[in-house]
Amino acid sequence: MEVKLENLIEKIKKEGVEQAQKTSEEIINDAKQKAASIIDDAKQQANKIIEEAKQKATKLQRQGESALQQASRDTLLLVKERLIALFDKVFKKEISNALSPDFTQQLIKTIVEQWARDSQKEILVSKEDKEKIQELLFSSLKEELKNSIIIKVSDRISKGFRIGIKGEDVYYDFTDESITECLKEFVSPSLKEILNKKNG
Repeated sequence: MEVKLENLIEKIKKEGVEQAQKTSEEIINDAKQKAASIIDDAKQQANKIIEEAKQKATKLQRQGESALQQASRDTLLLVKERLIALFDKVFKKEISNALSPDFTQQLIKTIVEQWARDSQKEILVSKEDKEKIQELLFSSLKEELKNSIIIKVSDRISKGFRIGIKGEDVYYDFTDESITECLKEFVSPSLKEILNKKNG
């Protein structure tokens, strides 16, 4: 009887151990599968994040390059505009310097002497130069021509003069502004072409 009981206990132990081993193996296998699934999901998620980050980085790089190119073009255009503006300013200054009262009165004298003598000429000059031009002009003109000239001041003239027939609203413009604009028509395209060759 004692042997049977002992065999029964041994059998129960053996079956319990086997069941426990089987259960633990199932738990371990299940845990391994879950761990593998979690790792796989994590890898996929990581790859997705990396891919999105790469796309964003590429997009940002393209945007940065585009912004840099645009800034470069804008800077180049601004430099060209400023160079042309500086040239225009220097050009006008040189013309203004050339239109001294002495030179201006010589121009006026030449025009007046060639113009019809029976018409009254109206000459507009700057306030600053009026007295000097009038003095130089009247000292060099014949008496009959002096009487055909009226010299007036115009606030719109800094250097040079405008001349026309009295009573008419048409003037020939020999001011620094007008001469500069006229000469710029020839010089500016050449200057722009030089700048485009050097920077284009």
